[in-house]
Amino acid sequence: MKAKLHFLEQDDVPSILNPASPTPHIAGTKIIATIGPACHEVDQLVELLECGMSCARIDLTWGPVEYHRKSLQNLQLAIKQTRRLCAVLLDTLGRELMIRRSYTLDERGWPKHEGALDVKRGAEVVITTDINAVASSSCFPITYPNFHNLVNVGDTLFIGRYLVSGADDSSLYLEVKSVEGNNVKCTAQNDAVMDGLLTVTHHSANEEDRMSMQADLPLLSEHDVHAIRDITTQFEVDFVALTFTRDGEDVDGLRDFLDKLGLEQTKILAKVENQTALYNFASIATAADGVIISRGNLGLDVAPEKMARVQKEVVSKCNLLGKPVIITRVVDTMATAPRPTRAEATDVANAVLDGTDGVLLGAETLRGKYPAITVKTVLAICRQAEEVFDYSGHFEWLTLQGEMDDRAMTRRKRTTSNEDLTIDSSASGHLATIQSGVVAPGQQGPMATGSPLSRGTRTSFDLAESSGSLPPLHKAPFGGKAPGQAAVVSMQARAGGMPKVSSFGSLPRSLSDQSMRKRSMDGDRGLPVQPFTSQIDKAESIASTAVRTADKINAGLIIVYASSGRTASLVAKYRPKMPILTLVVPHLKSSALKWELQGRSLARQCLIMRGVVPMLAAPGAGINDHMLQEALSAATKRGLVHAHDHVVCVMSIKDSLVVKVVTMDSIGTRCMRHTDSAQGSEVDLSKISGLAELSKSGTVLAPEIKLDTEPIPPRVPALKA
Repeated sequence: MKAKLHFLEQDDVPSILNPASPTPHIAGTKIIATIGPACHEVDQLVELLECGMSCARIDLTWGPVEYHRKSLQNLQLAIKQTRRLCAVLLDTLGRELMIRRSYTLDERGWPKHEGALDVKRGAEVVITTDINAVASSSCFPITYPNFHNLVNVGDTLFIGRYLVSGADDSSLYLEVKSVEGNNVKCTAQNDAVMDGLLTVTHHSANEEDRMSMQADLPLLSEHDVHAIRDITTQFEVDFVALTFTRDGEDVDGLRDFLDKLGLEQTKILAKVENQTALYNFASIATAADGVIISRGNLGLDVAPEKMARVQKEVVSKCNLLGKPVIITRVVDTMATAPRPTRAEATDVANAVLDGTDGVLLGAETLRGKYPAITVKTVLAICRQAEEVFDYSGHFEWLTLQGEMDDRAMTRRKRTTSNEDLTIDSSASGHLATIQSGVVAPGQQGPMATGSPLSRGTRTSFDLAESSGSLPPLHKAPFGGKAPGQAAVVSMQARAGGMPKVSSFGSLPRSLSDQSMRKRSMDGDRGLPVQPFTSQIDKAESIASTAVRTADKINAGLIIVYASSGRTASLVAKYRPKMPILTLVVPHLKSSALKWELQGRSLARQCLIMRGVVPMLAAPGAGINDHMLQEALSAATKRGLVHAHDHVVCVMSIKDSLVVKVVTMDSIGTRCMRHTDSAQGSEVDLSKISGLAELSKSGTVLAPEIKLDTEPIPPRVPALKA
C-alpha cells in the first residue's frame, strides 16, 4: 500500500504565522494523559480537563492499586467540577518484565527507589531469577522466574527506566554472553545510570524466528487480575489496554476475561509493541476495538529506518477498518522542558496528517514538570495540522482502497470457495515485509504451521484455582493476587458459536450472511443484515453517504444517533472536516437479577475517535424532533454550529437508517421547520455529484437506506452538480 500524500492547500507562507484561532470544542485529534504524581491532585486534573484531556490512563505497570483508586476518585471530583466527559483507560502490566528493586512509598502512596545503579560500558552484568538476590550495578534480579530459559547467547537485552526517553541516561543495552543455571551473564554496551522502575525488553539474535521473549509470557499478570477486579467494582472503566498483544486470539482471551467479570461494555485497545504483533496485525486490528502503536517498545524491536513506514502502514490499516488508532512517545522532552523540539512538533503534525485518532502522553504527564502545558501544546499542534488535512483526498483514498479490497476478495472467492475471508488479510504480510525487508516463502512467514510463532494448543481463559500443571504466572512487584483465584492464560481458539465482533469500525468480511443475521447495524435490535453488491454493510454505506452529503452542502455539523458506536466510528472513519456530534441515549438493560443504565460508557468511549464530540441525552428519550432540537441547542452553546448552518443527521427511524439534512434558523438555536422556510426549495440529493452512487465504495445504496431532507434555502452554492 502506498502512503497517502499530504496536499497542503495553504501556499501563502506569511499567513501561516498568524495567531491560531481558539478551538471551543474537543473535536479533532484526542489526548490521552497518563495519571501519576505530576497530575494526581484534583486541581491538577481539573487543569488537564480544561486544557483538552479526553481520556485518563491508569498504568498498572507501576504503583499500588490503592494509589490508582485514589487517582480515579480525584478524577471523578475533577469531572464534576468541570462538567466534562472523560474516559478511563486501564493499561495492563501483561508481559512486561521488570528488575526487582526495593522501594518505599511516599506520603501520597507512590513508590520510590532509593539510589541509582551506575553501569559502565564493558562491565559484566548478571540478570538472575534468584528471589534472594539484591539489585546492584552488577546484579539485576528479574521478576519472571523462567527468564533464563527464554534467552540465548548473542541476544540483545534493553533495560530502561519506565517510560524512558531516547535521551535518558537510564538506558542500557546488554549482550548475552552465557546462561549458567538461573543466571544470564551479559556485557554492557554503553554507560548508564539506572534509576527508577527498570523494565526489560528482549531482542532475539535469530532473524528467522523474529520472536521476542515476551511472546511466551502470560497474557495477564496476577497483579492485573487483582487490579482490574478491584478497580472495576468501584469505578466505570471504559478501556483496557492489552500489553504486548501477539494476535487476535490474545484479544479474544481478554474479552472472555472481561465478560466473566461483567464488563461486556468495556472496550479493548491492543498495543502493538513488537514484530510478532506486526506479523499478526490483521487479526489484531479485526478483533480489537482500537489500536495503540506503542512506539517506545516497537522502536526497540524494529530497525530505525523501518519505523516511519511501519507507523504509516498501521495507521492506514486502522483507518481502512474504521478503528481508532493512538500513537505514543511524541514529546518526551516536555517531561523536563516547557517546549517540544522541532522534530517532536513535526512528528505530532505528521501523525495527524497520516490519520491518527489520538496521542497518548506518558512520562510527560505522569512525572513531567509541565503536564498541563504539554496537553495544551500537543493539542495546538494537532489543530494546526487538521487545518491543512486533505479531507477530500482521505475520503477518495478510502473508497479507492475499498474498491481494491473488493476486487481482491472476488478473486479469492473464485479460487477458494470455503476460504475464511477477512478485511485485507494481506496486511500482516505487508507489515512483515516492511520491517524485515523480505517475504517468507509462500508469503506466510512465521504464521505458517509449525513456525516459531505458532504456539500449538491453547487453553481457554478462566478464573479458577491455579493448577500445578500450568506455567507459573508472571509476578508483579505489588503482588495483588485475588484470594483463591488466578489468571490462566487464554490460548485456545473459541470453539463454535457466534464470533465476537468489535462494535467499532467496519464489519469483518469473513462474517457470512448466516452468522450475522439478527445482528444489528448499530445496536442489539435484532435487525437482519443483508449483504449487497459491494459487500460493505449498511451502516458503512450510510456513513460514507452522510460524509459526502455534508461535504457537498458545506454543512457545519454531522449528528449521529448512537447505540453501539459502530455508525459513529464509521462516520469518523471518513474524516469529515466538520465536527461529529454523537448523541448517546442511555437505556436500562436487565442483567441477571439487576437493572443497569447503559450508554454513559459509550459516550466516553467515543472520546478517543477523531472529530467526535459525544453528548448524553436524557435516559429513556426516543429519537424524535424534540431530541434533535435539544441537541442542536446544546451544539450551538458549545460553538459546534451557527446560524444558517446546514446539519446532516444520521438516525434510525422505523428500523431504517436515514440521512436527514436540516438548516439552523437565523438565531442559530434550532433547525427551521417546513413553515420556517416556505420560500426555500427542496433538495434532490441524488442530483448532487457523487451521491447518486455510493461514493465509489459500492454500486448501489443498501436496502432500507433512505435520504430524508428538510427544505433547504437556495443560499447554498455548493449544490451545483
